[in-house]
Amino acid sequence: MGIHVDPAPVSDGRLHLAADLARRYGAHMIGVGLGDTTAEGIFRTTLHGENLAGEWRPTTGTEESLASFVTCHARAADLVVLGQYASDLGMVLDSPEDVILACGRPVLMVPCAGHFERVGVTVLIAWNGGRESMRALHDTLPLLTMAAGVTVLSVDPDPDEDWGTDDVVQHLVRHGLNAKAETQSLIDLTPSEAVLSRTADLGADLIVMGAYGHSWMREVILGGMTQEILSTMTVPILMAH
Repeated sequence: MGIHVDPAPVSDGRLHLAADLARRYGAHMIGVGLGDTTAEGIFRTTLHGENLAGEWRPTTGTEESLASFVTCHARAADLVVLGQYASDLGMVLDSPEDVILACGRPVLMVPCAGHFERVGVTVLIAWNGGRESMRALHDTLPLLTMAAGVTVLSVDPDPDEDWGTDDVVQHLVRHGLNAKAETQSLIDLTPSEAVLSRTADLGADLIVMGAYGHSWMREVILGGMTQEILSTMTVPILMAH
């Protein structure tokens, strides 16, 4: 498991959430970040306190090249853990979306506000039948083994398109999960607002969704819903591209 660590205090919560996952699944933790003794110290202290196996991989490059460094080391990880960017919190990885689009691995984004001790108990899957949705769903199956309930939510589906929602629910049931399908129409809400609203209603601790990118135009990094939910996320989100 790869995790970006920086000296910002908000990094502590992200690190302890990653440590919980590592403990639950017997994962080897790879901490990556700038060659900052504070960040390394935080990481090593957590490993020691949680009795976990891991290693620290620092970069001596600039903050501008940090996303590329994280992406490089993420490619050999089963899961990558990153923090939501907030410029006022002293965080140094200001483009986590670049890592999501480039690393080819599932990425768990952790909000900069809130405290999250565990993920994967009550899960909402934002489903639209697309390749990215399918990739995110299958990438997250190992995290769903302890889930008490999984909701596959289709937001404002096109009645003329078959999103395969029932097949997906049955697939999850065959994996031993308590899964159900829901459909939500958009009434004065954007798709991301609808997803976050239903997440709150369910008390979900994890959202699973695909990340949609436009690689042909650097200025437009992510699709509208993906960019909006990254900015307004209230619980950890597992994304895949």
